[in-house]
Parts: sequence; structure tokens; C-alpha cells
Amino acid sequence: MSSQKFGRYLIKGELGRGGMATVFHAYDPRFERDVAIKVLPREFLHDPQFRARFEREAKTIALIEHPAIVPVYDFGEEEGQPYIVMRYMSGGSLSDRLSQGSMPTSEVINMMTRLAPALDAAHGKGIIHRDLKPGNILYDQYGNSYLSDFGIARLQQTSSATLTGGAILGTPAYMSPEQVQGGADIDGRSDIYSMGVILFQLLSGKVPYQADTAAKVMLMHILEPVPHITDTKEDLPATFNEVIEKAMAKEPSDRYQNAVDMAQAITLAARRADMPTIIGDAATPGRAPTISSGSSTVLSTAKEKKDRTESAATRLASTRIGKETKANAAEEAEAQAVAVPTRRIPGWVWIIVGVVLVGLVGGFLTLGKGLLSTSKPNTATPTIKITEPVVVALTDTPLPSFTPTLTQIPTNTQVPILVPTDTVIPTITDTLIPSTDTPTPEPQAPVLGGSDKLAFISHNDVYIVNVDGTDLVRLTNDGGAKHHLQWTPDGSAVAYITGLCIKKVDYLTSTIDDILCFEYAISLDAFEISPDGLQIAIVVNQNMFVVPYDLANLSQVDYWDDIQTMTTCQGLSPYSSSTGTPYSIKEVHWSKDMRSMALIVPIPEGGIRVDVVRLINISNCVNDPPRIDEFPGSRFTLPGYDSNPVLLHVGYNGNILFALTTIVRNEGFGDLYIYNRDAYQLQSRVNPIGGRCCYRDPVFSPDTSYFAFAFQDVALGAQSKTEIYYIPFGTIGTGLSYKPIPLPDDFTFNTRESPQPVLRPTVP
Repeated sequence: MSSQKFGRYLIKGELGRGGMATVFHAYDPRFERDVAIKVLPREFLHDPQFRARFEREAKTIALIEHPAIVPVYDFGEEEGQPYIVMRYMSGGSLSDRLSQGSMPTSEVINMMTRLAPALDAAHGKGIIHRDLKPGNILYDQYGNSYLSDFGIARLQQTSSATLTGGAILGTPAYMSPEQVQGGADIDGRSDIYSMGVILFQLLSGKVPYQADTAAKVMLMHILEPVPHITDTKEDLPATFNEVIEKAMAKEPSDRYQNAVDMAQAITLAARRADMPTIIGDAATPGRAPTISSGSSTVLSTAKEKKDRTESAATRLASTRIGKETKANAAEEAEAQAVAVPTRRIPGWVWIIVGVVLVGLVGGFLTLGKGLLSTSKPNTATPTIKITEPVVVALTDTPLPSFTPTLTQIPTNTQVPILVPTDTVIPTITDTLIPSTDTPTPEPQAPVLGGSDKLAFISHNDVYIVNVDGTDLVRLTNDGGAKHHLQWTPDGSAVAYITGLCIKKVDYLTSTIDDILCFEYAISLDAFEISPDGLQIAIVVNQNMFVVPYDLANLSQVDYWDDIQTMTTCQGLSPYSSSTGTPYSIKEVHWSKDMRSMALIVPIPEGGIRVDVVRLINISNCVNDPPRIDEFPGSRFTLPGYDSNPVLLHVGYNGNILFALTTIVRNEGFGDLYIYNRDAYQLQSRVNPIGGRCCYRDPVFSPDTSYFAFAFQDVALGAQSKTEIYYIPFGTIGTGLSYKPIPLPDDFTFNTRESPQPVLRPTVP
């Protein structure tokens, strides 16, 4: 490796060096972004096991593709050295943060809520991390947490043939009991146990089990009951004891069965909620909520502890703790592997161990000379923090497996149907004579993309038109500045902001009514009604509040702070940082399932304000909700963004697609870009109208199959006029020719105004 360059990447410095890899901070000139490069050292190049494991890490992460997992950008070889290029995480690791002590409960909830879906996504692909710990949880520049280092991850279905042979892999302080025993059938619940250990450490500042050797810590995971977190952190609600005990239950079947359930239980515990708790995400398809008692495997009596200890000692009798082997499964970017020597243990040693364990209830387990390496006794046993991975060889002795018990839910439940018996059916005796003046039904407007009408602004007034260009109607005639058009949930009116008021105009009668007005606000910046019509997000004085969409209550609002008293979600009223500082917001969009929101947020960067699109998870209504994605940032760059980092209206399909435009002409028209946040891919200059510029105000149709936008042909210069297009989204890039929505020949737009087209969902 050159001291300055590795392939096309410019090396800035070394981030870490471990037993199997070196990680560098580098710059990618092709995409103009900082990256982290993990390189396999030359001394391992001729070992096929190391090379295969290194390659599989990249493929494993690519297989998951989750916003809370550090993404892989590239994988290849440079002069025979394999390397993995990943996103550069400038925010450090959770280990760095824990070096300053325990974390506030609100930050713990945010982190767990963000990481839980990522862990479940990995488990859904059959991938078990096996080395979850604070050092493998990283932060980006915005404070978002990410799972990293899948170097020893394993596909669940390939347990009989792993890349590490018969070795136990992991970091002792965070290993599950079945992982310590080298169980071949471990599943995602082993990672749940590790998350329980991390939760204990986040809240208390230390891991639950500590000893002077790695082997002793590993045995404590099997033999010792879970410590009560409230013994260390007295100000925590007692419900945290139950959450941690359940997460760290000795038997996998007694733990939370997925990470999202655990994250929800943490949120409830923080609110001092009483158990039992409702476990499960009712909004997740295919998963019904279940009731959990919150209890875990706790040794409550001396007899239970004695029985459990003897049982564990019996299991251990079939396990050999192996000799130091090659550090083939060490933590790759942080520390050298720790090895425990291999030696067959005489049977008499186990007899002594059993007697000691039974006689010393609550005491510390000391293994005999044959079990550990030649460590000398110490009259003052030190307590150290075990964070390094340990490699332990296994015998061929089969070990007990942990099989969860599944409860069959009855499917033959009958629901009674009530049928009224007193219904009177009228008898018609008179002859009906058809009327001669039956009105002819009006022709129905065509429905395209789940919409029949489009509203837009021209010369500061609101117009509506059928999506085929027929029946153009002017709804307002006051000429006052208007912005943020939106159809009301029932499709009867178009809502908009004018001054410090949100108004609506009926599309049939042109009657204008107030939704709300602020008397003393500085600015009314944005609003959007939720897809189900039950909530409204309002941005006033650049602060966002989410409140019920109750017209009677909203009409009583006078002062800008009145809106806060209406909220049912304090975490979003206002939307603030973990320190309580409200974020400045320019624009807001709901997702279709209303579990997330996309916001345009100006953030300070390099002494200036930079607009970014921030996607946040609002499903749990917590302070500073977890961030799902944020861009452009390190995701991509836009032409002119460096000198003018402003984002105007952003189109969002309510799921994974975003439409953005640059600023080329007339204060907002530019090239069109499509960003897929699921794949982290940007389609540059899609420009559907003959590949030419310029576009603004992109918006997806209600069913997302169509796409509307305003267009000015830059090739016509000053002669260009604004047109509105409505085209099938899936045909963009195919070379098709499109025609604008036909409006009357004498109809015009102000060339510098934003038409802001919005589509009415088809009303049954």
C-alpha cells in the first residue's frame, strides 16, 4: 500500500488495527466523499479461511441493506489485498460515549428504537451478528447510530459448516449462554441477549458480569443470575429489572423473540409502565401483538439456584475449553483475539468444581488448575472489563440445543352475527311512472394514478383542473400569496397557507374558510394533514408540532404556543434535539403508513446553513425520534449544492422514493433527480422531457404510479413558458415523448412562481 493512496482512494490516516484487519480513513475522489477502508493484511493473504471470511462480511452487509447498518460501498482487491469500502462514521463508537459514563434514558430509547429494526432485518435474512457490543455500534456526524462489523456473523442455516470451524466466537462480556457453550443452533435470540447486556451497560455504565479472566466471565453468563440494574442505578424504574432479565434470560425461549419487542418494552419501562406489557408491532403485517408477563428466569431461592448451578455444571462437564489457537476470528478493526489454552480436563476436576459451586451460593466460581492456563492465585482479585473476542475450541461432544415452544393459535373461532328480526319490508302497491325530466348524468373525469383532479397556483390564485386538462376552474380571486397547497382528507377543498393562516377553499362553491390563524407568530412555514385525516403537522416559527386534525379546536387557536397544548405526542411538539432544542423545519411530509416523516431541515455545517432531507421514525412518539436516513449529506452531491445548499419542494412517494430538483433558472427550476433511500442510489438528471432542463415542484400521484411537475424548456430561454406535466412514473427514462396537461391557450403562469401542483385522491 502506498503511504498516500490505495487504489483510487486517498489515505488520510489509520482508524484502527486489529488481529485480522486494518481500517483506514480515506477519500474517494470519484464520489467526492470520505470513506472507511478495511484491508486484509498481507500476512493473511495465503490463508483461504481469512480471505473467505473477509469477503463474506461484505456480502453479508450487502444482503441486509438497512438504513441503520453501516453500508458497504465497494469490495475488491488491490495488488492481491482484499478490501471493503464502507461509509465513514465520523461520530465515533458507543464505546467512546460510554467512556464518559452511562447514557440518559431518552438516548437509550432512541438508540434501541433505531437499531432494533436493523437487527430484526438481519435476523429475517438468517444472519446472526454474534459480536454485538458498544465498539460495533457507530455514529455518523448527525448522531445516528449504526450496527457495524459483521465479520463473524453467521448464516443461521449454515451452522454445520461455519468459516470458523469448531470455534466459539464473540466477546466474553456480551456472549449469550448458548454462544459460550458453542451451540451450533444459535439464532437471533443470542443477539437479543447481547443487546440486553448492552442495555445494562448503557443504563449503569458497566457490564453485568465482570471478572479477572475471560473464562470466568463466560461461565458467569451460564451460572449467575442477572444482576438487578436498580442495585447499581437506584433512580431507574424497577420495570427495567424485568426488561433486562427477560432480554438476558438463560433460555432463548424465555427472551424477547425479536429486537423490536425489546425496544418497545424499554420505552414502556422508561414510562414506569406496569407489566404485563403488550409486545408486538400491530402495524407490522403478519405479526399480531402478544401478551408478555415481563418475567424472566430469575433464581429467587437458594434451592432454585442450587438446582440451576448443578444443572449448569453438568452441561459444562461435556465442554472443553480449548487451547490458544490462531487468532482467526478476532475483532477485525479494534483488538487482538484472546485465546484460552486447550487441555483435556480430568474427571476429578469437575467433581471438585461441582462441590465448590454447590457450597458457595452467590460466591465467585474459581476453576481448578486444569481448566485455566497457569494463572497464579491472587489474594485481591482484580475486576477488569472484558471486551476482547475469545476463540475457544470445541470437542465433538454434542451439546443441548434450545428449542422454543410454539403455541398454536385456534383458527376455528366463530363470531356470532346479529340479524335483526323486526325489519319491516314495505309493500309497494302504486304503479311507478317514470319521470320525463330525468337529468342526464355528468361525464366523469378520468382517473389516472389514483387521482381525478389537480390543483395548482397561477398568479397567486388557486385553480383546479381534471387530470386530462378539462374543466379548468379558478377557486380564488384575491391575488394574495399562497403556498403549500394540499387537498383536505375528504377531497372537498384545497387547503393552503396565506400569511399567518391556513385556509381552505371548497372546490364546488369556492367558499373560503379558516382552518386556523396565528395572531402573534413570526412565520407560518408549512403544514401537512396525515393520510388518515386524523393528525396535522404544522410548522410555525420554524418549529414543528403534530396535533389532532380537529377543525373545531384548530379554529380556536390564536397564539402560536396554543398549538402545543393540543398535542397528544410531546416528542413531536415541538420536534427537538435530545437536549431540548427545537429543530428548524422548512417542509414536512408524512409516510403512507404514518410511521415516519420526511422533513427538510436546515442544519449548521461549516459555518453555513445546509438543507437536508431527514427521514425520522415517529412510530413510538419519543423525543428526538430515531433518524432513518438523511441526505444529501454523505449519500450524494447535487450540482451547485456546495455554493447554494438550498432544497426547495421535495417530492415524496410516502415510501422509499424522493424527487429533488436543483436551482438553474427562475428561482427554482432545475434538473430532476430521483433518490431511492432503500438502495441509497441517486438517479441523476432523469429529465423526462427530452432530457432537457428545467423542472420544479415534483409530486407523486396518490397511488405513486404517476408523477406531476412544472417544466420550463431552458432551450427556449426567455421565450420559455411554464407547463404542467402528468406522466406515468415507470416510463421515465424509456425515451417516450410526453405532452403537458392542455390548458387554454391564453392561460399563463408567472415564470418565477411555484405552481405547486397537488393531486386529489379519488373520492369514492
